[in-house]
Amino acid sequence: MTHSQKIQRLVVAGCVLLALLTGIIALVWWTDQRRSPSARPATIHSLRIERPGFVDITLRKQADEQWHIEEPCELQTNSQRLQPLLDALTPSAHSYASTDVDLEAAGLIRPEALIFVDEQRLALGASDLSGERRYLQRGDRVEFVPEWILSLLNGGLSAIAVADVFPQGLDALRAAPPQTDGDTGKEEDVSDESLQRWRTLSAQQIVSWPLNEVEEPIATRQWLADIAGQQTGLTLQDFQRFIALRFENAGCAYILPRSSLPDSVFP
Repeated sequence: MTHSQKIQRLVVAGCVLLALLTGIIALVWWTDQRRSPSARPATIHSLRIERPGFVDITLRKQADEQWHIEEPCELQTNSQRLQPLLDALTPSAHSYASTDVDLEAAGLIRPEALIFVDEQRLALGASDLSGERRYLQRGDRVEFVPEWILSLLNGGLSAIAVADVFPQGLDALRAAPPQTDGDTGKEEDVSDESLQRWRTLSAQQIVSWPLNEVEEPIATRQWLADIAGQQTGLTLQDFQRFIALRFENAGCAYILPRSSLPDSVFP
């Protein structure tokens, strides 16, 4: 066999091996594409959380890829809290047919919470024997998710929303005059020192409003805030154990410790 024949044989063998490798890659790709959609991670665009006895929470991904809470009020999301939840809700590689699972014992007949991922219903059930995982039903399949998911969901808005009261900044703040005896009085600008204190307000909780079984406020006062070039009204209510701050027409309130603002906010 001549040298040129040996070279030609090596080239042919290399081409065969390359064709074989290409075929294997194509087969793997084709097999992956044939997998059930529920077995492949998918981009999530909307999320709705339903819990017995609580208002529903609806979130949607915006065009800039940022998540935003739409219901029960508009709020920015805390991505460091939300992303682990989204990751945990990705379909598991291991699941069981629902017909092979005791759904009553798994807590899936009366689930702890319902999560709608792009309108796909996920039912969150009871803990397993280890206490570290919970049953989750996705269509006709049952899988496991981390135990902490229920704790996060039970945290409600406080767990997934940005706690800062003015995340977009606060340019100016004025106290609206009390409406008494037909005398509207004058608006009162807060001092620069007080304004800085307002700007750093962070809520202990964010709750849907009104609260159930809450006592009457000790005092109520209206304010006008300039935020990102727009004026909006807000209501501050002083309760015995906390202060509630609510933006105009909002379905939620920020719950603040009474020490977070000076006593002068309620003259």
